[in-house]
Amino acid sequence: MRGAVALARRLRVPPVAVAATVVAFGTSLPELVVSIHAALTGHPALILGNVVGSNIANVLVVGGVTAIVHPLMHDDPAVRRNATLMVAGLIGFAVLTAVEGMSRAAGVILLVAFALVMAQTLRTTVRGPKDVDVETPLDLVLGIPSRLGTITLFIVAGIVMLPLGAQLLVDSAVHIAERFAVPETVIGLTVLAIGTSLPELTTTVVAAIERRADVAIGAIIGSNMFNVLAIMGVTATLSPVPIPVSPRLVWLDLPVMLLTGALFGYFAWAARPIGRVMGMVLLLAYVAYLGTLSVIV
Repeated sequence: MRGAVALARRLRVPPVAVAATVVAFGTSLPELVVSIHAALTGHPALILGNVVGSNIANVLVVGGVTAIVHPLMHDDPAVRRNATLMVAGLIGFAVLTAVEGMSRAAGVILLVAFALVMAQTLRTTVRGPKDVDVETPLDLVLGIPSRLGTITLFIVAGIVMLPLGAQLLVDSAVHIAERFAVPETVIGLTVLAIGTSLPELTTTVVAAIERRADVAIGAIIGSNMFNVLAIMGVTATLSPVPIPVSPRLVWLDLPVMLLTGALFGYFAWAARPIGRVMGMVLLLAYVAYLGTLSVIV
């Protein structure tokens, strides 16, 4: 991701466009690579669990931890607009999953919706003020390289290591599921979801430390949209078989995802602060959710 941002800047791509696309997509790359690997290796049950679980973890764990570090609040109209798009995307994804299932046709629908959202986001971003601070979470975490050799090294290393990491993560998750007789969907909702949400956790916590609450909120909203529209769309389209939807996912996990997403979307849209107490409540809610999963497995 750092290499891609640096290359885009070297090629004089507008920084605002880079922040709205490359950075947002970069933190969701683990979910994408892991989901594609699971689909192509015959473990489609991991995919929906990974995507739905990552969205739940983004709000309850990433949002909760970040709010404890520094209260989340903003006054940016763009965040309100993106929060509305996120909630609409989550509702559309949930309805499509429950009614139609995750077939190739459903994947195409999600990708079309993603293309429309990105077109609107880019148009609004490019037409917006050009003199605003365009520093990204990556600048805050480790900085962006400027030398072409370093940029190339980062990009090549990322291309090589991401699939290897995805293979290790998926194979280990399958082994855990087989050893303890836990459904693959539950492993996707827990082990894979938390593991692939670490980039969001890193960037949002660092943004909170730097008092960049708008960046933290935007990272969570953007990641949730990428997960349900882009990642699920690509995976469902590439999967050789329809992705199975378990009954428990429909009556428990999807409603939890919708409830947490709507709650976070409300705070973002209403520009109401998420303080440390609410951050603790979010973390406790995630613990309760994991406890529920352990009981009904």
